[in-house]
Amino acid sequence: MAAWGAMALLAAVMALAAGAMAWSRRRRGAETKPVHELDPAPAPRTATEKAADGIHGDWYLALVELAAVARSDGTDREGAAPTEAVAATARALSHFDSDPQRLPRRPQLLPQLLGTLNDDEAGGREIAMVIARDPVLAANLLKLANSSVYRVQSEPVESLDRAVALIGSQGLRQLVAVALMQPVMRASGSALGRLPDLVWEHTQHASAAAARFARTVEREDAFAAQLLALLQGLGMIVVLQALAGECARLSAPPPDADATAGLLRRWSVRIARRVAEEWQLSARMLQALDEQAGTELARMGGLGRALAVSGPAALESLRQAQAPRGD
Repeated sequence: MAAWGAMALLAAVMALAAGAMAWSRRRRGAETKPVHELDPAPAPRTATEKAADGIHGDWYLALVELAAVARSDGTDREGAAPTEAVAATARALSHFDSDPQRLPRRPQLLPQLLGTLNDDEAGGREIAMVIARDPVLAANLLKLANSSVYRVQSEPVESLDRAVALIGSQGLRQLVAVALMQPVMRASGSALGRLPDLVWEHTQHASAAAARFARTVEREDAFAAQLLALLQGLGMIVVLQALAGECARLSAPPPDADATAGLLRRWSVRIARRVAEEWQLSARMLQALDEQAGTELARMGGLGRALAVSGPAALESLRQAQAPRGD
């Protein structure tokens, strides 16, 4: 029995040795394997790199298509009135861009609110006191606080102090920015269907996305990024108002999606930049708008990147909101 035990032990040792030699050969083979044949695990992508995927798509066109307006009906419209309306709109916007009298007026409380919101020591109560100076702004703020987008409980919000207690200073900053811009951005119904309303909804999502990206990824001023997204939305509304006006003047139907998106793509940020200059916003904010002419996030500053990713992010939010829900 002892002999059989010794033989078994010897066999086990030999098996282990053979396994070790095979493992050693495999390891040496891996070490000498050409670099191009190795399959290293990819490095984790940063939030900025992931966000870059969205800015290369034409989100302007996708937004117009989402509104289901201005689509071609299949007939040949070459040289017809819609093309003339597009050219007339571009001419009108070129004059609009160069004439300060045509630009939307700066909200009256914007300087005071900017100063208060950028003061790290200012609390929600101080912000509420500034808002209270404008009854219309205060009413708009409460209306937004009670909307489905921002409301956090079933009981209505009936005072500014209550809004501060419920959503905190950061949430109030977001509401203030939207409430400031809403009267300026309000667009009446037109031949463009629901596109102006969808642009306004997109702008609210974009402002939140810009603020979130600036705060969590770029460590930038979230309110400045949010205001930039609101200004870009304002530029889009101005373009659509001009287009609707020219269509009405020429008794022309709206152009197709490609032409409408082309106007938005060419003029929205340009109008936003002109408004920001007229409103005497900071040089960094003006630079962020200038940077939107490029598509490489790495070449932009933090505010520019936050603005660049906000449009595609807001479009995705709209798509999710409109997607049919299962039972």
